[in-house]
Amino acid sequence: MSDKKQYKVSLDLKNQILERVKTSGKTVKEIAEEHGLSTTCIYAWLRTGVTGVSSRDLIRLEKENRELKQIIGELTVQLGVGQKRGSR
Repeated sequence: MSDKKQYKVSLDLKNQILERVKTSGKTVKEIAEEHGLSTTCIYAWLRTGVTGVSSRDLIRLEKENRELKQIIGELTVQLGVGQKRGSR
């Protein structure tokens, strides 16, 4: 079992930690120890970004976004046609 305590890290702190990893010249291990985190946790943040959205989720959200935009476009056209008919 791991003897590290699990707790939620704020987005601000995640950003600060990742910025330190990228710019401080310290190793991930050193920074992880300073914050009581595992190196695995920091590497996961580096891989997925601070928001924690996986590439699979991102692809799914992008597809859903495209579909919703298409629906909005179709409804906008239908609304425009309906308004033209009503103004005659």
